Amino acid sequence: YRFSFQQEVLEKITVTDLHLRSQTLTDLLDRLKARFGLQYWADGTLVSFKYSPAKDSSTPTVKAENGLVTGKIIDEETSQPVSGATIRINKKGAITTDDGSFTLSLPAGNYAAQISSVGYIGKEVSGILVKANEYFTLNATLKRQKGQLAEVVVKSSARKEGVNAHYARQKNAASVTDGISAEQIARTPDNDMGQALKRISGLTTVNNKSVVVRGMSDRYNQAMLDGVVIPSTSMNKRNFSFDIIPTEMVSNVVVNKTATPDLSSEFSGGQVSINTLDIPSTNFTSISIGTGFGSQAIGKDFYRLGERHTSEMFGLFHSSAKKPDGLLPWVWNMDAITLDAPPGASDNPVLNNWQLNFERPDLKYNDLNAIEQSKKLNADALKMNKYKVQPNQNYRLALGRVYKLKDNLQFGFSASANIRNEQNIVHYNNVRGQNYVNSYIDSSNYGQNGAGNSYQFNSSSGLVGNLGLQGKNFKIALKNMYARTYSDNYNEAVRLNYRDESNRIRKEMYQLPEAMSLQQHQLTGDWQLPGGIRFEGLLAINKIRQEILDERKFQYRLSAQIGDKYYFQSPNLLMHSSYSNNTVALDSHMWTSTDEMDYNWGANFSKIFWKETAFKTLIKTGYQGWTKKRSLDVFRMLPMTRSAKAGEILPEIQQPYEVLLSPDNIGAGTGQAYYYAENIGGRVFSGDMNSHAMYLMADQKLFSKLRLVYGARLEYYDLSNRQAELLKKRYGNDIPDYMKFEEGTNEQDWQLLPSINATYSFTNTLNLRASYSKTAIRPDFRETSFFGFYDYELDAHVSGQDVVSTLIDNYDLRLEWYPSPGEIISITGYYKYLDKPIELVNNPAFLDGSYYVFANMAKAKNYGLEMEIRKNLSFMGDKSWLSDLFVYANGTLLKSKVDFEGPWQFRTVNGVIERFKDRLPGMDRPLIGQSPWLLNLGIGYWGEYFGVTGSYNHRGYRSNLISQQPMNIEFEQAPRLLDFQLYGRFMKKKLELKMNMANILNE
Repeated sequence: YRFSFQQEVLEKITVTDLHLRSQTLTDLLDRLKARFGLQYWADGTLVSFKYSPAKDSSTPTVKAENGLVTGKIIDEETSQPVSGATIRINKKGAITTDDGSFTLSLPAGNYAAQISSVGYIGKEVSGILVKANEYFTLNATLKRQKGQLAEVVVKSSARKEGVNAHYARQKNAASVTDGISAEQIARTPDNDMGQALKRISGLTTVNNKSVVVRGMSDRYNQAMLDGVVIPSTSMNKRNFSFDIIPTEMVSNVVVNKTATPDLSSEFSGGQVSINTLDIPSTNFTSISIGTGFGSQAIGKDFYRLGERHTSEMFGLFHSSAKKPDGLLPWVWNMDAITLDAPPGASDNPVLNNWQLNFERPDLKYNDLNAIEQSKKLNADALKMNKYKVQPNQNYRLALGRVYKLKDNLQFGFSASANIRNEQNIVHYNNVRGQNYVNSYIDSSNYGQNGAGNSYQFNSSSGLVGNLGLQGKNFKIALKNMYARTYSDNYNEAVRLNYRDESNRIRKEMYQLPEAMSLQQHQLTGDWQLPGGIRFEGLLAINKIRQEILDERKFQYRLSAQIGDKYYFQSPNLLMHSSYSNNTVALDSHMWTSTDEMDYNWGANFSKIFWKETAFKTLIKTGYQGWTKKRSLDVFRMLPMTRSAKAGEILPEIQQPYEVLLSPDNIGAGTGQAYYYAENIGGRVFSGDMNSHAMYLMADQKLFSKLRLVYGARLEYYDLSNRQAELLKKRYGNDIPDYMKFEEGTNEQDWQLLPSINATYSFTNTLNLRASYSKTAIRPDFRETSFFGFYDYELDAHVSGQDVVSTLIDNYDLRLEWYPSPGEIISITGYYKYLDKPIELVNNPAFLDGSYYVFANMAKAKNYGLEMEIRKNLSFMGDKSWLSDLFVYANGTLLKSKVDFEGPWQFRTVNGVIERFKDRLPGMDRPLIGQSPWLLNLGIGYWGEYFGVTGSYNHRGYRSNLISQQPMNIEFEQAPRLLDFQLYGRFMKKKLELKMNMANILNE
């Protein structure tokens, strides 16, 4: 070793005898530091010394007139804490501890800090606003000094240092990552994470909710909150609605684009990991009140079926939306069909020999009075109501406190509550279902262009409460989140259903009230054990409930036309004489309830070996597991009337549903209607998923240039989705032979998933990364459930099949340059091979295009090129404001090819039912949902008292619907999104006003 010191300084130290046996040099230096104030810094074999008198180790408390400045200093190159750094503010000083943290007590005021450490370039940080009895956070980076340089001091601000620290962590991450910091989020118009995520390189959002990473659809991405996988919030897709997470509680977002063995392997596009605050580094209280409006909606008429209730503004639904108690489904037996008699409507004794349904053998057909049961439904829910569109509203309260306790303990909490309501009107045209051979669109004729309006009402509310306790060698955190969303969207259109050979235009009315609640509770711990071993543990529970609360799907046929007035008074009632298997065409009320409970647990151990050598190695191993239980209950009631008897001509019913199905008018006679309680009512499926994973990982720093992170993950996966209940409701004991394939879906397997990430540092600011990983995307309950949900936008039912896991080989190569803190220029190329990818495709068993199903394709290849730049304009001159002015851009070019295979179909071969898949020539295409290019642009000025940010987001067209027939593939055009924000700070920065303008181009 070589030692560097100033003799005249160290002569001030009086050292008593110190005896150590079988200890390292680091142990000796730590002992000297603790007892005599001898500070040191080691770089390889060079050890530098500096003397600082030992201080009282007790943590200062806040005096009545003082505030505290706290934070952490990290190495800009390695993101490791800088121990022994000196922070001087207003003639007071502090020295960072082993973890790089410090605390200083100061009178209220605005200060600048000088930060220095042996072997580092000094830094001056301004904008430190200390308030009495409050904490100010100062996190900063230091750059190592190379060679014998003259004294250099870099100037910065406290706010910019938060962004710098984020990019320092990204630069030194083990894998390819991108992300966004809390400081960057605060300077956008975004108030929830669904909006903010599209600012990250390679990410786009769908309806500001779910994400597409690297052009890969939502099922290839994974959402995590504080290290725990979040369940899907959609009934028809595997995705997560990020809009339920408020931005105030987010400390940072990291998007892992390559895998390491210690991460969940269920992603290929990206793993979006949102980290919330537990112990804040400073006290804060934030009250936010916002309002806004859309130019197409404000003050205009807003329609819906049923009455609006005040509770809906807070994300809660009214009790009148619940399914009435005591409803019973029934099966139409042959005698009842012949008599056209619902239960209880005929005293014919032959009906008493039939069961009411297959699940209740104790009930006979006439034990139920279907007419009286029909009167239980809320008739007011059928009435049209008109309101005025109200301005958007959002209210948020967030606060955090940190307390310094004895023995260097620190306790803190962060909490937030938010309420949001948005109302909007969207105009659309829907011409789905067109038969390209037999019909065409005549946009000059009323109804043929499918014009309609969507009246969108969305509310959400949420609570977050996080607690943390931290000591010298441990940290424990308890994190809790509860979120609710409620949307009640009404769609109305007049259009021609091209599947209907009568070519009669119809009026569609579709009300979809959806409620979702999500709870997450997790306990995490991080301990530094003897022998240099680090232990991390996690226990977590997720609970999600999704409900459709009286979906109303109605159609009216054209009754009359007088001049240019069209009258739709003929309801689309079900009759035995016209009944078919195409349930898409049926009118109905529907209630559903989906319940899922997830349990997560994990334990990780790590230790650094050969710390003082050129082969420093971190060994990490651990176990992670989870179990999920999910069930789905459905109840649907269909408006029905009697059929004409032989030789009988019935007059067409021409009454609106609110009159026809009012309690006074319900009946089974001529000109009357009632509700048929469909025989599938009740539990549709129940399923379990279990996963157990063990991993071993090494993180090696070879000499000073090369870093290798490699290892393997061994995963066991077990899926069981039981659907025999649904088949029994439909068929009783006479289940068709081909349905044996649909009694349930099961998958059990072990997968060994290796990965390696290599980083070569040409300089401290220039990295070359290369990686390979194997990941496994598992099917979820929705993709394996045979029950189909109606999707209004598709005008079709969406169901699942017996699909299996997708295995993916991922290759990445990335060159990244960090010219200075907070800046980045990078280019990334990647290739992915997907074995058996899952996509939503048209079911060829239904030629009219009204059914879609999740199915495994044969294979797919995906290529991509990403570029990102973030640069301030200080190089243009010596004006200080130029360092607060920056530009950023990121873009992605994508290309993919899917070897298409159709969904499972059935055929009889030699009297035996077998299933098969079709593959036709010329059917290969890009991955569903993938755009050929993505683009984000922005420019901003972030000053102390005012600022402005402009951002632009666009992407290429992408496939939206997939079919075996190329002419039926549908592509989606993307809007150009131009957003703008202006902010100003007043009242000594205690008040901040923002003006946000979103979608300025109105696309």
